[in-house]
Amino acid sequence: MARSNPSPQAAMGDYLRDNSSPLQTISQPGSTQLAASSFLSGKYPDHVALWHSTALVRVPQPVLAGGSSSSSPAQQQQKTGQKKHRRTRTGCYTCRSRRVKCDETLPICDRCRKGNRSCVYPAPGVAPSKTSSSRSSARAKANPSVSSPGSDRSDQGGIEGADETKTLSAIQEDNAGATISKSRSHETQHSHSTAGNKKKPTPEAVVPRSENSASPSTTESSILDSLSSRSTSVGLSAREPYVLPSTIQCLPEDVRFYLNYHQQFLTHHHYFLRTGGDRFIHQEMVEYALQYDPLLYALAGFAAYHHSLQNPGGKIYTFLKLYHKALMLLRKSLGSGEEHGEATLITVLVLTSFEEYIGDWMSLIDHHQAAHALICELSTPESINTNETYRQIFSWYARFDVAAGILAGSETILSREWYISREEYDAEQALRYPNDIDKQITYSASIIRRIGLDMASLYAKLSRGMISMEEFMVQNDQLSQNLEYIKNILKQFDDSEYTVTSYPHKVALTCDDIVDPYLPGGLYQGPLWSLNFAWIDLLSVTLMFYYQSYMTLQQPPPSELESLALEQCRLIETIDRWPDKPNGYLIGFKNSISLASMFLPNDEKHRMWCRRKFAKMERNGYIFSPKFRSVLATMWQVPEMNYWWLPDDEGYPNIVREIRAMTDERMSKPRDNFREDVRNMKAVFGKLDLDDPGEPSESA
Repeated sequence: MARSNPSPQAAMGDYLRDNSSPLQTISQPGSTQLAASSFLSGKYPDHVALWHSTALVRVPQPVLAGGSSSSSPAQQQQKTGQKKHRRTRTGCYTCRSRRVKCDETLPICDRCRKGNRSCVYPAPGVAPSKTSSSRSSARAKANPSVSSPGSDRSDQGGIEGADETKTLSAIQEDNAGATISKSRSHETQHSHSTAGNKKKPTPEAVVPRSENSASPSTTESSILDSLSSRSTSVGLSAREPYVLPSTIQCLPEDVRFYLNYHQQFLTHHHYFLRTGGDRFIHQEMVEYALQYDPLLYALAGFAAYHHSLQNPGGKIYTFLKLYHKALMLLRKSLGSGEEHGEATLITVLVLTSFEEYIGDWMSLIDHHQAAHALICELSTPESINTNETYRQIFSWYARFDVAAGILAGSETILSREWYISREEYDAEQALRYPNDIDKQITYSASIIRRIGLDMASLYAKLSRGMISMEEFMVQNDQLSQNLEYIKNILKQFDDSEYTVTSYPHKVALTCDDIVDPYLPGGLYQGPLWSLNFAWIDLLSVTLMFYYQSYMTLQQPPPSELESLALEQCRLIETIDRWPDKPNGYLIGFKNSISLASMFLPNDEKHRMWCRRKFAKMERNGYIFSPKFRSVLATMWQVPEMNYWWLPDDEGYPNIVREIRAMTDERMSKPRDNFREDVRNMKAVFGKLDLDDPGEPSESA
């Protein structure tokens, strides 16, 4: 279906044509035109409304730790003497992985029943992506010069949709084309050359086995034993520290210093990543950066930002000059006519992350659209699963994509087939390695991403009168079943030896505490540490789902919203008091605590607990938007929160004041109505009646 709004490549062209000076750029980012119709104004884009599949899918049995078959899928495939069928997008995951035809009998298909195998169907609402391969082939024929990353197939294209393919020549004329480049020689490093893709990771097999993954036939205890090589305190992936090469000695002293700081201090939490991201940010990204100057300065600027906040004498200029240089080098790269690749996309994502940190959501939209143009040209729904590097890039991008799509009704959101492709891959991995916690969490995260898309689509259909209320209720129940399915995935590790049952560093509770953070079984350590954040994500999306559902049905929110909010606060407080925590852990709470704060009891004790958490997060670099502060100040009737979270400017660093002032200025003059709606966060606050704190408006 042709789109009426400007393509993401047009946004890249606008992004390039902004020739502002660095200081002007900070207040006037590159212009991008978007259609103003979005669900921020009560209407959703047509293509968003059409994502959601109306076909009902039964809830599958969860992938339990003890549910692995007696032999591996590869061995099962060798044992069968039947003729192999073409791989299908329907049926259970066991038959898919064995590449045999499934009769789709529920709850157990005939092949799995006869073979006494574990039979797992896709989670509810997962529609098969039947046409993605043919679309990829068509794209390749239309533009054979663009190849998929991590793939040796020359017939795969990178443009999403024929309308975007037709604009490729125009994009190249605007110097905004983003294609896969060849590896360049070592001599070009640090010469301010702006070619984007100088390192190309080796693709993995279609279904790779990770180094720390267990065999499907391994018991849970042996899996956890094998994972004990990871940190027993916080569960960070075991890895050999990446030694920076001697060539960094030719870099400017400040860049060299912050690159080392990046390696020693920053974790995947700082980049909004969940599991398996440490190797990506400490090795893959750095290797790209050492061959691509825009990314080098973006990483240095990102590290300088966090260093400045940790340093009592930190100055805003320290990281802004590096950020500006990264931005200028990136624009030079995009406008040079040279080919671009993964390093270009990663650079844009680093800058997007920085803009979220400082609360500049309008500039974030600009970079999100640029990232969308790049990911559509550099990859396909199939190629995003070829190796861990591309999977991390997609997960990182998808986080911004879903946030922009749901929060702002952005027209640049990726089509559903990308998310389904990733979810199918993660489901197969979770089935093959049922005891690998990282694969189970990654699978649950894929389902959560797809739930976000389907929530937007479902509410869009209802708002446009495309479905009846009865149909809405049925499909909304599917989303509820999906959330329950994720819960079952995570609960399978409840009785692990890494479940915390006692707290040696327990501190006596006071009248200011709103939860008991020392609940036996309420925390996971060692190899299961990342499970804590998976639960926070699930609780947060469940809270949002229930809130949106009851508002759509014009019903008063039930008491369980408060219970969900309190459970999030309990887990947040428990992690906060745990002695062994990774750097950046606090950033993992940003979405959860923001949402939970609106459903807690509106009394002084609960308000002050939230205010202290918000202040702590800002001191650690995550600046909340002025609109969010204003809404909470009105809800809680605490006007002073417009200026700082705590009374009498308690714990208010000067550098945070400066960052806030800079962001407030950048947000004060939106270029169009769309960005004004984004700034006002109407998708979140539009249904809250601020005259009656905590209660939703019936007229909204």
